[in-house]
Formats: sequence, structure tokens, C-alpha cells
Amino acid sequence: MTHTFKNLCTTLIASIAVMATCQVAAQDDRWFRVELLIFSQGAAGAETSEVWDPTPALAYPNKVRFLFDPEKAASNLARHQDASAPLTPTSATSDIDEFGYQTISLSRVDQTTEDTKVGLETTGSTAPLEVSPPPTTPSPFTVLPHSELEFQGKAAYMARSGRYKTLFHKSWLQPVAAQESAIPIVIDHSGDDESWPALQGSVTFYLSRYLHLETNLWLNTTGSYLPPQWSMPLAPLGPKSLIVIQPPQEEPAFGEHHLPIDTQELPSATQEALTGEQAEWEPEQPLSPWRHAVLLSQERRMRSTEVHYIDHPLLGVVVKISPVTEEELLQRANDPLR
Repeated sequence: MTHTFKNLCTTLIASIAVMATCQVAAQDDRWFRVELLIFSQGAAGAETSEVWDPTPALAYPNKVRFLFDPEKAASNLARHQDASAPLTPTSATSDIDEFGYQTISLSRVDQTTEDTKVGLETTGSTAPLEVSPPPTTPSPFTVLPHSELEFQGKAAYMARSGRYKTLFHKSWLQPVAAQESAIPIVIDHSGDDESWPALQGSVTFYLSRYLHLETNLWLNTTGSYLPPQWSMPLAPLGPKSLIVIQPPQEEPAFGEHHLPIDTQELPSATQEALTGEQAEWEPEQPLSPWRHAVLLSQERRMRSTEVHYIDHPLLGVVVKISPVTEEELLQRANDPLR
């Protein structure tokens, strides 16, 4: 991670102050560190080892949340700012809400206004700054650095074997609530990319007498085990986690207004040319490369600090959930990039 990119990640983490309301409400819940590894299994004959439901019920829950990945959020911000920069000087701000949704607001930069702002800033201000009390808990559901993954060696070994492919591997801290309050975590960003990855769905952790994990995951496949002419309806795309607010359109200068063309008064050949040109610019609907999906819907009771494995002919899930002490929470609250 470059120094500049690390600073951008630090700024993004600091910008999620709105998540403090979630932290305050969650202080009564017990905090845990979660590590989740999901992989596909490519053993010979695995796809034909069972008769799969031809039309599985695939759906995302109505209320969901996302993990906050500082590097992904910084990449989103840089990408959308760079995309608009060639047209006009643009500033961009990023906000992350308590459910992990990112909102990027783009605005045109008025150079005169910017110069004025700089002049005002250099004069300084004598008004006292309000100092917020230091946080006592870190931002929940924030992806931890790659170096903290305990299963990293195991995942690398599995990948070298050629039989397994890692589809998801992340670790984070979260308070674990009761079942009625637990919010599912969406593990893919298909709604933002408008494309279908191999793995989609959500997971839910909740606490009753024991810790529990619910999986609502599906693996998209090419359907080689199906009749050639058959395919299931498209799997749903996930909810969008990224919202981009574009700057308002500038009014055209005086004399640059263009009157709409009445195509009814044009020769038929010209009408056909315009119609064809418009058709070429119509956005195409995204197409899925998959013909089928295999659902992994299970509930597993877990013990903390133990590694749990959910077996499946096509998917494997390895999860470990460990309690976090108040001392570690306080330490991580003051060192978000630890």
C-alpha cells in the first residue's frame, strides 16, 4: 500500500463518524473477531454427485449491510474522481453509513471560489475547536488487514493443490446481536458491478444461547450437468452498496440552446438513420455467463475460538469467531489501520 493510498484509507476511516451511533447502540452486545473463508471445490465428478434443485430460491434479504473495506472505498473514490476530472475540475467526498453503504458526492470546482477559500484558510481562526471524546470501540464490520488472516496459509495451500479456489476470505470485528436484531452481511458487490460473480449471497451471525451462523450463499455454475437447451432464470443481482451523486448539469451559454428535431418532418431515410443511431446508443442489459446456481442454505451452531467447517460438494466454508476483550477494542479504536 503506497503512502498516499494509506493516507486516503485513513481519511475514509475517519469519515465514517456516522457509524458512531451504531457503535454506541452496540456496546451492550458482545464483540467478536470473525474470519470467514469460502472456496469452491473442484473434485472430479463433484457437480454430478447430487441432483441439484433446477430452480433454487435465490434472494437477498430485505435489510442488509456490507463490510467496510478501506482499500475498496478509496479505490471507488479515486476511480470516480478521475473519471470526471478530464471534463471539468471536480472535487469528491465520500461518506460511509452505519450499514457500510458508500456515497460519493461529486461537485465542480470553481477556481475563483477555491482561491478565496485558500485565502480564508491561511488567515486562520481564533474560534476554539470542539474536541470529541476518544472512541472506546473500533468501527464495526471494517475489514482487517490481510496480514491478520489466520487461514492465509491454509488458503494458499488449498489453492496450490488446484482443486480449490478461494472466493471470499476476510476478517473483521463486530458486535453479535440476538437473532431478531441481527442484520445479514452481503458478501458480493454484484449490484455495483452489474455482473454475476461465481459466489453470491449473504451470511448472518447471531447470538442466543450459542453463537450461530446462517448461510444464504449460492455458487453460479456453467451448468455442464444440465441438458444443453435448459437454463434457470437469471440469479438476482445484489443490492447496490455504492451511490454516486453527480454534479448538476451546467446551463448552456447564451445562444447555445439547440431546438429539438421533429423527426416527423424529415425524409424517411433520415428518420431511419436517426432511429438506428439511437438504437446503437441504448444501453444493453447485462448478461450472465452462468446457466445454473447451487444453493448453500444452512444454519450452524458454533463455539467461540473453534474453527468450524461447513462441507458441501461444490462449496466449502471455514469460519472462526473469537471474543474480543475491552482492552483490544480500546486499542483498535485508536489505531484503525492496525
